[in-house]
Amino acid sequence: MVSVALDKKNLKKFVGAMLKQGKALGPVATENGTVLGELTAKSDIVLDYGNFKLPPKREFFPQCEVITRFDGTKVSEEPVRGQASVIFGVRPCDAQALAYLDKVFSDETYTDPYYQTRRDGALVISLACSEPGEACFCTATGGGPGATTGADIAAFSQSASVLLEAVSKKGESFLKKNTGLFREPTKKELQNKKTQGSEYAKRLSRVDVSGAPKALEKRNDSRFWDEIAETCLSCGACTFLCPTCHCFDLYEEKRGSASARIRLHDACTFPSFTREASGHNPRAGKGDRMRQRVMHKFSYAPENFGTVFCVGCGRCVVHCPSNIDIRETIAKVNS
Repeated sequence: MVSVALDKKNLKKFVGAMLKQGKALGPVATENGTVLGELTAKSDIVLDYGNFKLPPKREFFPQCEVITRFDGTKVSEEPVRGQASVIFGVRPCDAQALAYLDKVFSDETYTDPYYQTRRDGALVISLACSEPGEACFCTATGGGPGATTGADIAAFSQSASVLLEAVSKKGESFLKKNTGLFREPTKKELQNKKTQGSEYAKRLSRVDVSGAPKALEKRNDSRFWDEIAETCLSCGACTFLCPTCHCFDLYEEKRGSASARIRLHDACTFPSFTREASGHNPRAGKGDRMRQRVMHKFSYAPENFGTVFCVGCGRCVVHCPSNIDIRETIAKVNS
């Protein structure tokens, strides 16, 4: 695969190259911190940041979208709209999460046309991490600071340059199309890339998730889960900020004679998630719902997809208003 170096003085030209592909998104500074925002020719890309609060999955699986419209007696499916785009600065954990969502929405027997169209039209450029976040544990879930799974191009920021390596044919095509922007990487830059990843990994949180699937099979005691979920507010923050959570519900909204069927993100921590039409709820308690969330990520997902559906991004730890820590939960499960 192609490997090139981009001098940081040419970052604005690089933004221009991305804009030629279509819509371009990247890390930009705001009063609320660094966010994944839409880029313009004048945008300054931020390369030194932790991670976005909101996962990039929303670009492919929006929190809310119309699926079908009804107008009187006429029923019409919402057109599948795809726009070519480049998403730069996705952290490796979030790129890996996209590969997991591919397993759900691009299954061999069922493909979600809305998700797949956006995925096909996007060029994803991951940006390797240089400093671990306070709750990061990506190496425990099969990832790493310089992992490339789910990306089309992997980028590695260095002191005066950015190393770019094609991961897919789509990424290789983009780099070849813009050869005038790049140069050959030096041996030192290639070596720095390896050192950067190894030093980062040493400072990550340590948690063992390998034994969780089997350990969870024995954790059926409701008191165990009630204790873990005692302070849970059932707010859904952990689910809505998770880059791999993908549950949704369908609602119908009426305005005058017209109505629409809307797909909306849902959360297994919500009391209404499993409430039946009869009013019965098989997971009425917070402990039951906490068990479902953990089982889904660390037991059901490995069984159905061959991997845990957690990438160790730490968002659910950092942003939980009740300070519930998934790392501590897994440690208790394994104890």
